[in-house]
Amino acid sequence: MKLARVLPAAALAVLCLAPTLGQSQQPTLRPAQQVVPSTPPQTSVFRPVDPAAPNGAAATNGVATAPAAADANAGVWVPRTVSFADLGFTEPVVLGYPDTIREIYLPVPPGVNLSGAVLQLDANFVRADGGRTTLIYAIDGAPVVANGITTDRGDASAQIPVDGKPRPSGFVRLNIDWRTAVARENTCADARTPGNILRIEPTSKFVFRYDGSAVRDLASAWSALPSAPTIQVASRQLAPEAYDAAWRVGVALERAGKRPKIRTADGAVANVDPAQSGAAAPAAAGAAEADIIIGGQAGSKQIVLQHVNGRPVIVVAPDAGAQAAGIFSQIWQQAAAGSQLTVSAVEMPRSDSNAVSLQYLGAKPASFDVLAHADWNASFDIGSVAADGKGPGTLVIDVAAAPSAARTPPVVSVFMNDVLLGAKEMEANGKRERIVAPVPRYALQTRNVIRVSFVRQLASDRCRETPEPYPVSVLASSHMLLDTIEASSDFTGLMAKFANGGSLMVPQSHLADSVNTLPRVIRLAASTGLSPVKAKFQPVADGQQAKVDGPYLAVDVIPAGYAESVKPEQGRLFLAGAKDRPLLDVRGLNRVGMIEVTGSGDDIGAVYRSLGAQPPSMEKPIQLSGGNLAIMGNNGLRTEVNTRDPSGQGVMREAQPGLFERGYWWLLPLVLVALFVGLLVFASRMRRRKAMAGDR
Repeated sequence: MKLARVLPAAALAVLCLAPTLGQSQQPTLRPAQQVVPSTPPQTSVFRPVDPAAPNGAAATNGVATAPAAADANAGVWVPRTVSFADLGFTEPVVLGYPDTIREIYLPVPPGVNLSGAVLQLDANFVRADGGRTTLIYAIDGAPVVANGITTDRGDASAQIPVDGKPRPSGFVRLNIDWRTAVARENTCADARTPGNILRIEPTSKFVFRYDGSAVRDLASAWSALPSAPTIQVASRQLAPEAYDAAWRVGVALERAGKRPKIRTADGAVANVDPAQSGAAAPAAAGAAEADIIIGGQAGSKQIVLQHVNGRPVIVVAPDAGAQAAGIFSQIWQQAAAGSQLTVSAVEMPRSDSNAVSLQYLGAKPASFDVLAHADWNASFDIGSVAADGKGPGTLVIDVAAAPSAARTPPVVSVFMNDVLLGAKEMEANGKRERIVAPVPRYALQTRNVIRVSFVRQLASDRCRETPEPYPVSVLASSHMLLDTIEASSDFTGLMAKFANGGSLMVPQSHLADSVNTLPRVIRLAASTGLSPVKAKFQPVADGQQAKVDGPYLAVDVIPAGYAESVKPEQGRLFLAGAKDRPLLDVRGLNRVGMIEVTGSGDDIGAVYRSLGAQPPSMEKPIQLSGGNLAIMGNNGLRTEVNTRDPSGQGVMREAQPGLFERGYWWLLPLVLVALFVGLLVFASRMRRRKAMAGDR
């Protein structure tokens, strides 16, 4: 009876509790411990670019970024694109064993906020040796991309956002690390992987915007100039003073490693060669805004910083061209710490000493780690050291290296313009070691590059240790000894003469077509080493001969007393030879130019003339050296010869070894012994004479 009453109640209770029991058996999800895909931390370096944000600003969680606030307050952000080709990488950057690490410096305006900065790398790879391959991209030492490569070939391109913090150095440092670890059966198996190659194309580019209002002085404005700055002149027809200022500023830009373009205030640009690439014509037609203005609202001898539509623009007075070229030189640029300067005088410091520190030339002593191979580079203009008939004679490089695990000592080599000057096995004890390397004359150019190369032998203690890098240093005591340069009628001798001044001669018709003639004049003056600070400007009436007074560069002008060994005509080049036989006679030339060194003594000079109906555009830099005749085209130098010394006897005489270098060192002790014997004989005779005189 009681059981009958209890059973229905129990069944009802079970039915009520059934849903609760079912829920209690399900596993509980804990979102705090849920595994999510790995994402990089949202720091200023790793934060991705938000496509929906204006101007590609970095994504944020509803918080306004610093660039966005600057957009609202500062006004205009100036866009800038720097390709690897603009940095001088005309060929792909290739990484493979043993050079698996590369560091590239991307220029930005120093000390200025950036916005929407993205590095677009066009890269691909091949892997013939397999192994565990890793590709790491790092910005300013912070890794931002790390990929494990497993396929035999593929695309390694990347779009890397870069934080917008100011860079006081004026560079964003890109590190590329491409390395492979190979599984080995034993510790001493060959782990080299020459078949694993990474290739980065010159089309890779760094795109960013910078706050134009943050550029507040002329030094920063000069550093913020693009790789191809635009010089604006008033019109095609210029007064001599304005033309003079334009070519001087253009040469100063060339010496800073830039390629200036010319436009007028109404937007006219130089004529474009229709035979060039199709992209060149639209680019020229839509010329960029001016970066430097000749004239404008600048008083006499003044250099002024203005902001035009939010962009920093340098305005140079027509009579301040030489002053601008001097103040923006490597040694005085940081002195331009103002927005409106009146420059009364600017000269390069000179010393009676024959030694010039490499720091004076702009080189920076540095310490860095070397695993297998590393280079230190410095560059200088020949005009910064050549004076009073002297030029680079000997390089003295002081270095130091820490000891490593390898028994083989490290080797340091010194190059100038890719010519090996000297090398040495280092003791690697952390103390100063010196390499003295004479500089041959044929190694000199207008723009010279010094390279100090360190090579270490990898060591791993019988394969039980992983090879590690060890530090080396190029010391501040490194310097250059100057020596007298023998006067000669070639481009090297002319460069030494131009260090003390010179004259630039152009026909009056060039001033009426400044847009087309200024680029050619600037490139020729920079290539021959004509000083933009000390040179004189001399317009010559059309059809007249220019009077010569000292070294000169004559562009499409015939100087007085010029003896024509080269006779260029319309589309024809004639070089006179011996006995009335021509050395060269070519017709049908166009877009080709010829420059020849002529004269002797103090009146040595270079004469340039165009061959054909149209002059060459000279797109690439021209490096002249030991010749006296050069032919150039649209892509720069075509050929350089020395018609006065075609067999190179002068170079061979300079390189002729001395007696000691020939192995005749034993002559010195023989001469000393002979002198000693002669002294003994002389002393013996003197004693005999005195004895004979005493006997009398």
